[in-house]
Amino acid sequence: MATGKTLEAFEAVHGGPKIDRLQRELATERAKVEALADVQNRVHIETRDDCHLQFAVVGDRHVGSLYHHAAAIQAFYDYAEQMGADVVLDAGDILDGHRVYKGQEFELRDIGFEAQLDRLEQDAPKNLPTQFITGNHDASFKNAAGICVGKSIEARVPGYGFLGEEQATISYSTPNGAFTIMLMHPGGGSAYALSYRPQKLIESLEGGTKPNMLIIGHYHKAEMMPSYRNVCALQPGTFQRQTPFMARQGLAAHVGGWIMDVTVGEDHNTVRGEFVAVYV
Repeated sequence: MATGKTLEAFEAVHGGPKIDRLQRELATERAKVEALADVQNRVHIETRDDCHLQFAVVGDRHVGSLYHHAAAIQAFYDYAEQMGADVVLDAGDILDGHRVYKGQEFELRDIGFEAQLDRLEQDAPKNLPTQFITGNHDASFKNAAGICVGKSIEARVPGYGFLGEEQATISYSTPNGAFTIMLMHPGGGSAYALSYRPQKLIESLEGGTKPNMLIIGHYHKAEMMPSYRNVCALQPGTFQRQTPFMARQGLAAHVGGWIMDVTVGEDHNTVRGEFVAVYV
């Protein structure tokens, strides 16, 4: 039978290193949780001197894909600038990602995180500031290697501001009150009707937390519902042409983006949207 001194000696030799390793692992996991809390569900406050908002909306550009339409998104930014937009809001899937679905590697122009980030730095329009969230394709790099894609893009590409992972809210403070815009990149596949997913997402929002406008990425569709539960729902379209994967699934790609014109009133809001469709 081991004596007390023998047990103490055994723990000093074998237990100490294990305890140190567990403490390091715990610190690493705590840091991951803190980092995750820092990039999800952010609220960004913008103060305006007037009640007129002009902005552009895009989503799902999928840089790194063979089907990313770089020329179209640059032309869209140019048009948005001409129309008076002062910022572009992006609803996620900036990069095409890594092994999101079987066979994706055969639909990539740029393989790997650094290659896709380099492509974004090279091709991303920079004539208007861009506020963005990341989506499930971006998250594939996080899942594979723990990379915070949004922070990496913000650090590399001038004029690109990271709002959060999969969801964030921008609150515009105007003389007539606040106008809130929630950007969301949900999961799941496309539904039989364009409006089905937006309706269900809006129905899931708790009372008192609903934004004035909900911008929904992921589905590669273009749609505007002016008022559902008093929320204006917008699907931003995409700047990725239909891929072979989408064709096999019978999924259309609505290539283009929106120019939005919002006037915040004392007892009502006026929302105008123009979708710029690309067919070539």
